[in-house]
Amino acid sequence: MRTQYPIKLQSVLSAIQAEVLTDHVPEEITGCCISDLLSDVLARAEPGVLWLTVQVHRNVVSVAGMKDIAAVLITSGRKPDSTIIAEADDAGIALLATPLSTFEAAGRLWEAGVR
Repeated sequence: MRTQYPIKLQSVLSAIQAEVLTDHVPEEITGCCISDLLSDVLARAEPGVLWLTVQVHRNVVSVAGMKDIAAVLITSGRKPDSTIIAEADDAGIALLATPLSTFEAAGRLWEAGVR
């Protein structure tokens, strides 16, 4: 889904208790995509969105790169290993982590205006 106007990612990081895992962090996001099915993200995600998932493997980085996703928020307290974080950094993909469940993070993003 797309927001009417791009949203500054920095403005929503505290609302979702996000920890930035990579050096690369985009300035803006244009919407949100929530799915743990990589095929679903490949079919539906639009460029510039924030993707919420519990997946922490290297295919997340590959899919995010193919779809030009602005950032990936890994929910439920999960974090990828250092190899995946380095791979994301090399690919220019922002990885974030939150202890919040996907449901709670999505609700807070909605309240912050992310659609």
